[in-house]
Formats: sequence, structure tokens, C-alpha cells
Amino acid sequence: MISATHDAPTARWPLLIHDQARLEYTRLLWRRPRARARLLRHWTDPRHPYASRFQEEHRPFVERVLAANPEEDDRLDAELRAIGRSLRTVVREIPPVFGSFY
Repeated sequence: MISATHDAPTARWPLLIHDQARLEYTRLLWRRPRARARLLRHWTDPRHPYASRFQEEHRPFVERVLAANPEEDDRLDAELRAIGRSLRTVVREIPPVFGSFY
């Protein structure tokens, strides 16, 4: 598998290239209020196959990661690890965007 590490100086949480792309691209959308609202509508839509999982387990963590600045990622990873998660695992829980209902 091809992997890449984040550009952060400590780089303790390697992300696969597609995970890093998902994080960066979704953060770009998340900064725009209309795009953020549309993502949330899509991810919570009952037609989305991950809607219940997102709502019940991962939404607060995903929103926290998406709202953070990339410079905060090391600190955020440490905080998430303290509660049994990591930046890498939360990034993998960002739901995909697909289907005609987006």
C-alpha cells in the first residue's frame, strides 16, 4: 500500500493518500457554510448507507476534525488518542458523497 504522512513536523499519524485527500478536500468544503449544510443534509439523509452510523457514533468527532485547522492536527490527534480514537480513525469515518440525492 502506498502511504503518505501529513506535512506536520511531528508526523505521528500517517494517513494514506486517499485519507489525506478526503480530509483536505472535505475541510475545503466544510469552511463554506452552504457546502457544510449540504454535506450534513447528505450524510444524515436516510438514503445514505452510513447515515445512522454517522449520526449515532461519529458525527461529533468528524465535525471537530473538519473544523480544525491543519496546524492543530497534532494536538487534535493527541486529544483523540486520549479518548481511544485517533485522527486517522476519525478521517476514515468521514462519509463519502455520492448518489443523486447530493
